[in-house]
Amino acid sequence: MSKSASSNQGRNPGARSARGERARAGLKRAALAVLEREGYHRMRIADVTAEAGVAQGLFYHYFKDLKSLTVEVLTDYANASNDPAEIERDVARGDWYARIYAHNLLVVRSYARRPGVMRCMLQLADEDAEFSAMLRENYRNQLMWLVELMPRMFPEVKFRKHQALMVVYALAGIGEGLMREYFINESATLRAARLSEEQFAELLSTMFYRGLFLQQPDEKPLKYTRNLAAMARTH
Repeated sequence: MSKSASSNQGRNPGARSARGERARAGLKRAALAVLEREGYHRMRIADVTAEAGVAQGLFYHYFKDLKSLTVEVLTDYANASNDPAEIERDVARGDWYARIYAHNLLVVRSYARRPGVMRCMLQLADEDAEFSAMLRENYRNQLMWLVELMPRMFPEVKFRKHQALMVVYALAGIGEGLMREYFINESATLRAARLSEEQFAELLSTMFYRGLFLQQPDEKPLKYTRNLAAMARTH
């Protein structure tokens, strides 16, 4: 959580009671809905309190200003699930495709179900250095589980310092760009594909797997990308 959000809690004793916590949580849920619908720059305090069904004056009992609420809500959203162990809870450790797919599906769902919120996160990151640093750290942590395993997975490569990090970032960055174009920018060319969340995650996972292992994953879990096995040099 950002410093502004945590310090705000300390200044609002009303938020410490059970009733206060419920009211505070209600305002945060309302803010998330308004951010999705209206956007970061158009949201007003009146929008949040109307969405929450409370008097506008109650807002200042729990939050210093709209910026502190926004930072806290978007920080909570970004931190909702970034623990690799939790993400891979039902995945066999040796199933690399399934592990990659689990991470991709989580991110795809965030973009698909809350594209407006994801847009707000990018906008706030451009304006708030602390929030931007938090997002970058989260992104790094999401990739480090694989980065740390790369030297052991491919001992013959003899990875140089930071080389594994750059390889994983390069592969993951392609997917991030595609999700922004599809879900946030709503590219008509890309949206014509009409992919489900599962299909989108499968596409990202298959391409990541192919880029990492230089081979097609096992076809059993594949539906949308099974035919890509034919994408291989024959000479």
